[in-house]
Amino acid sequence: MIRKSLVVVAVSVALTVAALAASTKSQKSTVTVVEFAMKVTRAIGQPVSDRSAAVQSLKSRGVEIGEVNASLTEGMAAKILADLGLRVSTTSPDSAVTVGKADQLATMVGLASGAAHVLPADGMPTQCLVGTKQECKTCCQAATGCNPEECPQCTKFCKVLKPGNPSPSDP
Repeated sequence: MIRKSLVVVAVSVALTVAALAASTKSQKSTVTVVEFAMKVTRAIGQPVSDRSAAVQSLKSRGVEIGEVNASLTEGMAAKILADLGLRVSTTSPDSAVTVGKADQLATMVGLASGAAHVLPADGMPTQCLVGTKQECKTCCQAATGCNPEECPQCTKFCKVLKPGNPSPSDP
């Protein structure tokens, strides 16, 4: 009788652990194709201000992108990376890509493209130090993923540039 109770308890514990593991796994947030495109363009030193520009940037590099709002799978991520010239493979092409994995893959693209030098130790994108202050701020915010209202770093970073050209009505 005690042995049977122990077996029932052990099976119950195993089922509970399996259920918890499955629910935890399904609760991991995943990334869409367009969100991955934003991460990749930022990593290769081509920060863009919106999602459609990120997709266009990758398409201009020969990357075939399917449904942009679809959940990113490992197979689609591998295809995007292969289109960018990286040798990659996956054993789970239908598995959804988590935010953490998408960040790792984008970092890998940046390192492979040689754009790793774009963000120095202070994290500011030196490639943005061209044009006007406003252009610099827009580029910086796109490169760092910074929300303009909550991110004074880009304003400080771009302070070294001259302001934009005066309007034609100014003397």
